[in-house]
Amino acid sequence: MKKHFIFAILATFVLAFTACGGNGEGGNEAEPGLVGNGGGGAAADAERDLGGMVINIATWWADECTETADRDVSISARARWDDRQAMEERYNFRIRYVRYGSWQDVRDDIQQQIMGENRNYHIWTVEPTWFATHHTQGLFAPIPMHHFQDDYGIEWNESLLEVTMRDGMPHGFAHGVEMAGGVYFNKRLLEEAGFPRDYPFQLQADNNWTWATFTDLARHLSRDEDGDGVMDTWALTTFHQDFLNAALASNGAAFATVDPVTGRFVNATNTDAFRETLEWVVSLRDEMLTMHEEDVGGEWDVFRQMFNDGQGAMRVANNYVAGEIFPMLADEWGFVAFPRGPRSAHHYSWVSQDIMVIPHFYSAEEIDNIMFAMQKWVRPLEDDDPDDWIFEARDVHRDPRSVTETMANFTRNPDLQVMPAHEMLPGLGHTLNDLFAWNVWTGNEASVIIEEAQLVWDAFLNDINDMQVGAN
Repeated sequence: MKKHFIFAILATFVLAFTACGGNGEGGNEAEPGLVGNGGGGAAADAERDLGGMVINIATWWADECTETADRDVSISARARWDDRQAMEERYNFRIRYVRYGSWQDVRDDIQQQIMGENRNYHIWTVEPTWFATHHTQGLFAPIPMHHFQDDYGIEWNESLLEVTMRDGMPHGFAHGVEMAGGVYFNKRLLEEAGFPRDYPFQLQADNNWTWATFTDLARHLSRDEDGDGVMDTWALTTFHQDFLNAALASNGAAFATVDPVTGRFVNATNTDAFRETLEWVVSLRDEMLTMHEEDVGGEWDVFRQMFNDGQGAMRVANNYVAGEIFPMLADEWGFVAFPRGPRSAHHYSWVSQDIMVIPHFYSAEEIDNIMFAMQKWVRPLEDDDPDDWIFEARDVHRDPRSVTETMANFTRNPDLQVMPAHEMLPGLGHTLNDLFAWNVWTGNEASVIIEEAQLVWDAFLNDINDMQVGAN
C-alpha cells in the first residue's frame, strides 16, 4: 500500500501497461542506445538527444506512461501529461512507471535484481530502511549534486538528499513537498473539557502551539469523570514511536546523524536536545496524559480504535491517516502541526518519504541522461498551481482548515520538512522501540533510558557503519 497522499492519487489512474511497451516482467527486452552531451544546463538542452532511451522506474503501485495516463482527471493533469509527452519527443526519451510486483516483491527482489545487473530498470523506488540495507552493499550509484541544483524550479527533498549523502554525493532522491506528521484532534472532547472546538487551530495561527500549550491542553483532556481510577477519555492515544519521532523533529533532536563525507551514522542521543525531548515525553506519561495499551488491556494498535471511537482527544500520525479516520470517527475533527519544542522557531514535520535510486552498474553518462530526463519529467510548468492538491486533500479532511492552514504551510515551506537519519537505518524497528519508544511509556526516567541504551545503540550503529565500510 502506498503511504503518501500524492501516490494515492496516482493509484487512482486507470492505466494500461501494455500500451506503455512493458514486457510482462516490468521492463524492456533490450536496452536502447544512449547518447548525449553529458551536460545538464539550459544551454545544452536544445541540442540534447537521448537516443530513444526508455527509462523504467520500478514501483509496487502503478503502471504509468504518457501514452496511457488518464488526462481527464483534471485540467492540470492533462497539462502535465501533455508537457511530459512534448519533453519526451523533444529530447527523444521515454519514462515509464512500471509495477514490478507487490510491495513485498520489490522489497525481497531488489537486491538480486541489481546484483544480477538487470538493466530493465533504471530507477527503483524503495522505502528508507530498504535503502540503508542495500546501500551498505554498494548497490546504489552516487548522483552528482548539480542535478539537484539546476534552476528548473523542482522541489527536491533537501533533507532526504542530506541523509543519503556519501562522499559528498547523494545516492537517492525524491521530489515533491507535502505535509507529513501532525496532530489529529477531536472537537467534541475539546468542547466538553471547556475549550473552543477549534482551539488547536487558534494556537497554531497565533504561533502559540508549543509543548507548553499542548501539555496544558492535555491535562484537561485526560478525564476520569466517575472517579473510579480509570480514564474515560485520554488526552493522547497514539503509536509510541510515531509520537517520539515527531517530538524529536519538533525540537531539532535526532537518534542519529549522518557524516556527509564518510556516510557514517553518528549517535545523537547524548545531546541536550534529545535528553530534553525525552524528558518531556516521559512527563506526559507520568501524568497519565498518554494512553499505553496496558492501560486499557488492548493490543499494541488499540490506540486506533480508541481515537476512532471518540475516547482519545488527540492522535499523532501522518497525513495519510486522514483517509482511515474520516469514515470511522463520527465526531468533528481537525489536523494541526506537531507543537514546536523550546529549541525551535517553527513547526517541523517528520517525513519518511520513499526514495528513488539508480543501480550502481550504470555509467556516469547513463546516470547523467537518466537525471536529465527526470528533471524534464518532474519540473513544474509555468502555469502550475502549487495548491492544486488542496482540492483532493479536502475530500479526506472534515475541516478545510486542516488542509488550507496546516498542510499548506508545509507545502509552501519545504525547509520545514525533516527526514531523520535514523529512518535510513536497516533493522531499526525493534531496536528503536525496545531502547527508547517503549521505555518512555513504561515509567522510566529519561536519563535512565538514555544511559541503558548507549551500549546497545552504539554497537548497533557501529555494526551498520562497519557494513558500509565493507561495501565501499
